[in-house]
Amino acid sequence: MAEYTLKNIPEDIYRRTQAAAETGFRSLNQEILHRLQRSFDADDARLSAVHAKWVLAALESGPPQPLRMAELDAAFERAIGRAKTRRTAG
Repeated sequence: MAEYTLKNIPEDIYRRTQAAAETGFRSLNQEILHRLQRSFDADDARLSAVHAKWVLAALESGPPQPLRMAELDAAFERAIGRAKTRRTAG
């Protein structure tokens, strides 16, 4: 297992984390790992919810229709145009 040392933790965050660790009967290290895992789990849940919305929208949009080559070419050109616009704007 990898090791990492935290440095320069703001005092208020340290105190809050220490208090949460004591409340949860965890060590400071366990509390930090617990909170990191919860933040990643929350990110995963949000991403899953977004994907579920996309799937639902696709299912509700009607029966599948084959994509014509002209439509594919037009979509590709729009994407290239957007990428160029972002590159010049940034």
